[in-house]
Amino acid sequence: MSSLTSLYRSALSSNEADSVRERAGYRHSTLPDERTLQLLLLEGRFGFSFTDDLGRSVRIVDCGDWNKSAGPDFLNARIQLDDVTHTGDMELDSAPEDWERHNHGSNPAFDGVILHLVCTPSRREWFTRNSRHERIPLAVIPASMLNGAGAVPAAAPERSCLHAEILETMPAEQVETLLQSAAAHRFQLKHRRHAQRAKLADPSQLLYENLAETLGYHANKNAMRHLAQRVPLRMLRDCPEALLFGAAGFLVPVLSDSCTPEAVTHHKRLWAQWWPLREHFELAPERLFPWTLSGSRPANHPQRRVGALATIAADFSTFQRLCTLDHLDDLAGYLSSLKHPYWSNHVTLPSAPSKNPMALMGHDRIQEFIINHILPGEGSEKAWKLYLTRQGVHAGARVLSIHQRLLGKRKDAAAFLKRAWHHQALLQIHEDLCFRHSCCICSLLEHMKNA
Repeated sequence: MSSLTSLYRSALSSNEADSVRERAGYRHSTLPDERTLQLLLLEGRFGFSFTDDLGRSVRIVDCGDWNKSAGPDFLNARIQLDDVTHTGDMELDSAPEDWERHNHGSNPAFDGVILHLVCTPSRREWFTRNSRHERIPLAVIPASMLNGAGAVPAAAPERSCLHAEILETMPAEQVETLLQSAAAHRFQLKHRRHAQRAKLADPSQLLYENLAETLGYHANKNAMRHLAQRVPLRMLRDCPEALLFGAAGFLVPVLSDSCTPEAVTHHKRLWAQWWPLREHFELAPERLFPWTLSGSRPANHPQRRVGALATIAADFSTFQRLCTLDHLDDLAGYLSSLKHPYWSNHVTLPSAPSKNPMALMGHDRIQEFIINHILPGEGSEKAWKLYLTRQGVHAGARVLSIHQRLLGKRKDAAAFLKRAWHHQALLQIHEDLCFRHSCCICSLLEHMKNA
């Protein structure tokens, strides 16, 4: 695996300058929402060492508490400023000017901020000040860290790959090597991210967050991961469903009269458990989760996904015991057999029951969890070999589009969609190699010849 990863990395480095120049023009309007940026910081995806606007070294020792209410994003944080430790609050913004746009400079609630962290530098001379007109250290996250964390979107891809003709006539063995090198690179990237996060969270919490992200599908994976951070596994206690639904913003004092008696009864039970805990877990309106409620199948509604997460969290020790390389089939069997008295037959809290029971976690989601988290998290040679044997799940529109663009003219194109790692390789090539003005498939082919 290491030789395949090196092959792909060498091709990337030969084209890195073009990619950096191309992405340098992006402004903060293309960044993710602030909740996602906060999550990336908590996960260590931006690193913890920076330089402030006066040239001093800044190191975040502890991000502190992720604030649920109005005020700075992180409370009771600890930083080292030129090796001197300071304790206070932190604010993370897209740009320095956001500090004044959001009226933080005149708000005494922000007087305890000891670090203003931003994603893009100001276009003019700027310093951050509080309501007492005291200067607050300002640090910019390096562009390389933003790119590496996936916080800055890449350029729009061409509709057809510039090298489709080369790929059309390439021997099948070379196509296999090209794809496997991309898959190995992606596998290692995920392993490194897992290892980085493992330094900040215990194994159970990390597994819980990865599960939440997988259950969220593409549309709600960030919101689900945010929820798992806001309501950690250790705090779920005896009422995981009520805590998760309440923190997610899905509970209301009274359901509509049009709801079925079964829905009203289930909601009342959750509300009765949530009410005494509400003060500690409810988010301020400006910090609510950005749920996507349209564009997906009804069975994938985020309320059902939270219901599935709560069901697994209620028996988390069994789930965690099966999340090993030797129990992957048992894990799949366990997850596919999960049932819930309400969520196996409903898509939302107010909905009528479905005619037929629905799986809480379908086959494709289970395989995605194994491919994206269990195997790369382990990262061993054994995990890599298992990774190569996993059958491909139903290819989504994005994978099919990339496959058609790169390999659609080949007679044996279907052979390169059979395995899960084929899908992963196509996604990685799309992210790294196929962007306008920075396609380096030729470079990768050259490295293959010389390897």
